[in-house]
Amino acid sequence: MAIEDQEKLKKDRQQADKRMQDGFTAYNEGKIDKAIEAFGDAEIRYRLVGDFKRAGDSRSMIAEAQRENHALEQAINSYQRAIKHYKQANRPLNEAACTLSIGHIERQLAHLDKAQDAYMSAQHMYRTHHNAQGLGNTYLALGHIEFQRGNRTYATEHYQDAIRYFHEANDTTHEADANRSLADIQRLEGNYDAALHTYQQALEIYQQTKDLFGTIDAQLGLARIHLEREELDQAADLYAEALKNASSLEYELGTADANLGLAEIMLNQNNIDQALIGAQSALQVYSDQQNGLGAAEASSLLGAINLRRGQLGYANSLVERALRTFKAVAYRFGLADATVTLGEIQLRRGFADRALQTFTDGANQAHQLGNTRAEVRALIGVASVYQHTGRTPSARNAYADATERCDTISTSANAHLRSLIEIGMARLSIFSGDLRSAENHLRGALEAVGDNALSAHLKPAIEVLYGQLYHTVGDFAQAYQHFTTGKQLAEQYHEPLQAAQAVLGIGQTLLAQDELDKALETLMDAGRRFQLLESVDGDGYTMLGIAQVNIGQKNWDDGLENSEAAITRFKQTAEALGLADAYLTRGLVRRGQNELDAALQDFEQALHLYHQARRPLGVVDTRTARAGIYFLRGDLDRARDEQTKSITQVENVMNTISNPQHWTLFLRQYADLYAQTAITDIRRGQDEQAKTLLQNFARIAGPQEIIQRIQLYEDDIPTSGEEFTEEELQANQELLRRIEAMKAALQG
Repeated sequence: MAIEDQEKLKKDRQQADKRMQDGFTAYNEGKIDKAIEAFGDAEIRYRLVGDFKRAGDSRSMIAEAQRENHALEQAINSYQRAIKHYKQANRPLNEAACTLSIGHIERQLAHLDKAQDAYMSAQHMYRTHHNAQGLGNTYLALGHIEFQRGNRTYATEHYQDAIRYFHEANDTTHEADANRSLADIQRLEGNYDAALHTYQQALEIYQQTKDLFGTIDAQLGLARIHLEREELDQAADLYAEALKNASSLEYELGTADANLGLAEIMLNQNNIDQALIGAQSALQVYSDQQNGLGAAEASSLLGAINLRRGQLGYANSLVERALRTFKAVAYRFGLADATVTLGEIQLRRGFADRALQTFTDGANQAHQLGNTRAEVRALIGVASVYQHTGRTPSARNAYADATERCDTISTSANAHLRSLIEIGMARLSIFSGDLRSAENHLRGALEAVGDNALSAHLKPAIEVLYGQLYHTVGDFAQAYQHFTTGKQLAEQYHEPLQAAQAVLGIGQTLLAQDELDKALETLMDAGRRFQLLESVDGDGYTMLGIAQVNIGQKNWDDGLENSEAAITRFKQTAEALGLADAYLTRGLVRRGQNELDAALQDFEQALHLYHQARRPLGVVDTRTARAGIYFLRGDLDRARDEQTKSITQVENVMNTISNPQHWTLFLRQYADLYAQTAITDIRRGQDEQAKTLLQNFARIAGPQEIIQRIQLYEDDIPTSGEEFTEEELQANQELLRRIEAMKAALQG
């Protein structure tokens, strides 16, 4: 080669080196476009001087810059060009590294099959050249793919292989990365002690090697474990430390991860506004960084936050967006949790059938992934739908399944789920008339909640259920106190739905004590609250309560309008028990309007729903109402049949009350039923049967209440009037004499 050519070659190489250096300088200064231009110029110059290795290096740096600039398809093309340069330069390890990078981008694009092909191609090259470091990288990457697909067994095997190869290569930092990934699987399997130990080891390695980014990631992983173990203080400290470290390094994704974790803690600690701010901040960073998985996780949490706030439509859109992203990136673990949250939103919005399908899908997904926590949440949701739609036996079975799965989670991490199950079972027991079981489940809920910060926001629900229990028993003073406490706690813990339920309970308690004006005012307050929360069910129960006030005021037209409004809402949401109550209430209105045949039709529909839902006291109220019509019509045998069935149900429920002192209060609520039944027996000539019935009642509830009710019936028996024959008046006087004798026997 001539001296002139050698000089020109040397000069061209120097110019290529200079442009390469210009590229590095611009890249380090964040001037991506200038860096790409300089690296591109260097690539051309290196290629012209025949240095294909450096040409490949230049093109690889262009790919890195494009990747940082979120131009992922362009980055793949650049890596492919770099691979061609490395092949010409006979640099197989550089070729393998570019192939590995292509796999990373394909995985980021959720092209998991393409990513897997790239990783396996790189793995083959590394294995051919006995490169332990490269093999560790490929096994780690393959583990991430299987993890993303939800294949925990394969992921574990790949992570273990990665650990072995990194150890062989004396690469402690990447070995710690692989151990951290393995710990994530241990965490998902509920093996928290092993996961904590593994993460702690990784953290120590990162700190020893001064790997600040690894330190942050380890802190985030440790925080997640403590959060799932319901150890909120430890989790908060770790997230706060990670946030501080990530902020100082301008590690934006680390900052977002820490903010998202802190937001979840804030939600669990009932600091809803702070949780909202933190999750929104994280979502903004993920969106700016085009990190789809992070954005999906943030959207899912924001959905849960807005569910608590009662913003159901917005919550629904957020969670559906998260689900679309989880599906797009094939991240099955996030998919299961978000699916269950969507089911909870759908149920709250009144879409029972849709919620049941969503919960079922979520339970199946979670079971396949071994995500027991999500599976238990889904089964609780299934039980809630069954209860909502009046399928009580199915609801009980679903709660049993949830309990069985919950018991497989360590007791240090399942208190919140146990609380939810006990609350659901208590509600089911109250409506099923098994009041002893209801008390037991409520005690179990209180025990599970204990001092557990994660479950503190469930305390209002427990108080509201205690209010419903005492309301059912007839202890209205205790019921009022529990509803009032429930309202105060709900406002303290930012549970607006429970606050509305508590106000509704207060209104119903005032109604039961005939304080109609106060009841109406309170029910109107509950209605406003439910409307703000987009609760169609709650609005239905409010309208139902107002209709019952209208009945007490003998305002039949308004009662009919409000009961029909309640029926419309309950049909819309498939709320079986509410619909039964609404039919019963409309029937009572129609009876008050003397439309007896129409009333009987409503009672028939109510009775069918109560039987289907296994709600005995609803059956009692409906049969009692039907008996009243038969009694008025003089159809005493049919009236007595309805009364007999009602009394049997009343006494069955009474026998489930654990405190005998409450039997008195409970039975007094049904004094009118016993009084009407006794009058029916007397009119049928069954005086001894009537006497026995009343004595049994008085022995438990005392004579005063029943005597007052009998007096009301006496007042309705005419003893004079031109429209009656002499025989009829004499028969009535004889009837009154026998009733008076019965009353005297009770008082004596």
